Order: sequence, then C-alpha cells, then structure tokens
Amino acid sequence: MDFKTQLGHQSMEKLKITIAVLAWKSHRNLKNVLNSYKRNGLFDVCDEILILFQEISDEDLELAQKFKIDYIGFEENIGIGRAFATLAARAKNEHIILLEHDWELIEPKEIVFKRLNQGLSLLNEGFHVVRYRHRKRPGYPHYSFSLKGRELEYYDEWHQITSPHLLDSIHWLDPALAFPDKITKYKEHFITTSRYGNWTNNPCMFKKDFYIEVTKEFLGESIDLERKIAYWWPRQHFKVAHGEGLFKHEDLIKYSTFQRLKIIGAKILDKLKK
Repeated sequence: MDFKTQLGHQSMEKLKITIAVLAWKSHRNLKNVLNSYKRNGLFDVCDEILILFQEISDEDLELAQKFKIDYIGFEENIGIGRAFATLAARAKNEHIILLEHDWELIEPKEIVFKRLNQGLSLLNEGFHVVRYRHRKRPGYPHYSFSLKGRELEYYDEWHQITSPHLLDSIHWLDPALAFPDKITKYKEHFITTSRYGNWTNNPCMFKKDFYIEVTKEFLGESIDLERKIAYWWPRQHFKVAHGEGLFKHEDLIKYSTFQRLKIIGAKILDKLKK
C-alpha cells in the first residue's frame, strides 16, 4: 500500500495530537497561520486544534468562529510560559504540539501526516521532545545562525555551558557527520540529548504530562520560561529529535520583506566597516 492510499484509509481516524496555538494581538499573522493549516490539511490530520488568546478581542473571536476552532480567552497577558502550560493542561490528547501565532505550516498534507506520525512513534519509543521547525526553510529570525562556524566554541550565558544549541546546526550542515560524538542519525531524525538540544519555544511535540511536569517550576512572567529553564535543561538527559520539520517562522508584522532587507543591509555594512 503506497503512502497516499494509507492516508486515505486513515482519513477517518485523525492523529491523536492537539495543536495548541498561543495568540496575542496579531490577527494578520494568526490569519496567515490558520490559512496555512487549512491549505495543508492540518485540520484533517489532527484530532484537535486549540487557541489561547491573550488580551482577547472581538477580532480574535471572529477568527475562532471562522475557522471553527475551540479557544481559551484571557483579558490579560499571562505570559508565554503560563499560557503554554494552560494549553497543555486543556488539551484532550496525550500528545501536543505547542506553537505561537507566527509559525506557518509549509508542507502538504501527505508530508504533514507522515512527519507527525513519525513524531508520535519517537515519543512512544521514549524520546521526550520532537522538534518541528523546518530544516531547510526555518524562517526569520533564527538566533542560532549567529553561531555558524563556531558551533563548539561559543559559551552561552543563559545555560552557563558551551554549545547548548548544537542541534540547531541541522539548518546549515549535517550534524551527525560534523559532530558524531554528540549528535547521531536515527531513521529520519537527528538525535541528541538535552545537553546539546536546548529548550525552545519553537514548534515541538511533547507528551502533555511531561511538558507540564518539567515546566511547572520555570513558568515565570512574560517570556521567562526559556530563560528560567535554560540552566537546568542541559543538565538532564532527555532525548531530543529533530527531522526535516514542518513549520516556518513567518512574522508578517515585525519582519516584513522590506524590514528584513534593511536588517541584512545593516549587517553587511557592519562587516565592511570591520
């Protein structure tokens, strides 16, 4: 049975995954993201899509109604960490993918189904995190590109160790070849431990109970989660996987094409001055 036939046979049984989206005052981005879900079949593939609106507005309600999506609404901004924890607790499925409102789905339905299914298998085999930022088209900005060429040399102040973002090098090289003692290849994924696969708010699949348990002491306020958990995470031995991915960072408000060109131009000028 080929893959498309398999997908047709399973079309009545959606994957038991909750797609949990955090949104805050970004209707242009959220509309683009939800359209990408619809265009690429995510509504058909996954069992639940859920949105949490920070500082909920009438425009938010209209989007939820248009796309027929369940939602949680807060009149205040409770911060990324607490919002994600709320989404995880509310999810009806054991497996969750946590996303912010500017992660566009860029692969077609057949690929979406295949790669999400692979993630389910990995978590059920004992992995703790499966990353889904697109390998070839990760979007802009991406902090780790600043580490290109010095992957094993940089010291990170948040983590207080060297090279905690090493797994991110999959976006510009084959890390299993470049760093075989730290990252290996397993089936279609690059795998490592939390020592070299930093905690990230980028798209990831977790088991909900694991997510709730490991984050509960680090939620904080605003964007505190990534900073608060940074020191603790790489000193554990969690198994992290990253394959070809599904989602591209596409912030149509902060990083328009014109703004990106200005930033790139400024960086080029800085290099020329040096």
